[in-house]
Amino acid sequence: MTYVKVILRRFLAAVLSVILAFIPFSGGRGVKTEDELRLKVAIVSDVHIDRRFPVGQLALKNCYRDMLGFDPDAIAVLGDLTNYGDYATLEKFFQITKEEIPDSVKPLIIAGNHDIGHAKDVSDRLNPEALRDFEALCNQYLGYGIETGYYTLEVNGYHFVCLNDESADNYDHPEYSDAALAFLDSELNAYADQGKPVFVLLHVPLSDIHGEENYYVGGGTEEPWNTRIKTILQKHENIFCLTGHFHKGLSNNPDTPTYVRDHGVHYLNLPSYLMPNWPVDLAINGLGFIMEVTDSNVTFRCRNYYMHNWYSLFDYSIDLVK
Repeated sequence: MTYVKVILRRFLAAVLSVILAFIPFSGGRGVKTEDELRLKVAIVSDVHIDRRFPVGQLALKNCYRDMLGFDPDAIAVLGDLTNYGDYATLEKFFQITKEEIPDSVKPLIIAGNHDIGHAKDVSDRLNPEALRDFEALCNQYLGYGIETGYYTLEVNGYHFVCLNDESADNYDHPEYSDAALAFLDSELNAYADQGKPVFVLLHVPLSDIHGEENYYVGGGTEEPWNTRIKTILQKHENIFCLTGHFHKGLSNNPDTPTYVRDHGVHYLNLPSYLMPNWPVDLAINGLGFIMEVTDSNVTFRCRNYYMHNWYSLFDYSIDLVK
């Protein structure tokens, strides 16, 4: 019976997501306008567009338009840009992103398992081929100039270290090369511990952080990469690891936390924007965050980009270590 209830809730959430995707952008209100604000980033994950289904593309456009109502410095999409990683859909994502986001706003984009691992489902492209396509489209449409699946993007003097899956043929569990982990270590050594936060963008969360064993057993990053990444992050203060993938919705339950501080590192797991979320505290679609950074604090404000409203129960304010 419990399984039937879960399936029914996820079906209703999917139907609702289609309906809400057609709600027109109604304009946004400012979040924080103090002179102390140094950085504002609108964040979303798991948009899962498909070139064959225009509703997801419209939902993505409406998301960007709502985000832009807050004059962000950057917009971050934390992977699963597409549903199956076919090249035409991946390019459609970048076309929409280029068309909708003005040059004054920096796109912070990483790939997900549906963009790399699942590309072979519909196009017979192996993971390395799909990753190379992702890199090329980032360069073509966003001007990244990257040559590997790991890179750092800078906005207003703040650094975002991005790691993409480098596995040969894994569907849902990322793997990272020694070079990628050495890059992460080097970048954090260069930019962390200076009072400013550094943000690490992954698609798949690290294991044993967000309680995935209670709803998505084995869904986190596998060993040895899980422990190796944690060890690198824990060497520094003011590190924020932002992820998606779980489709968990939002939760302040200690057994399934959306935000958690673990061994000094701050972890935030984004719900799925388009696809159904697991029925935890809040499982509706359209959810994301507006992140505001000052010299002393990082605040995440929960936003529904479909309905253009706020969920203050899932706001998180973190004081920085000086």
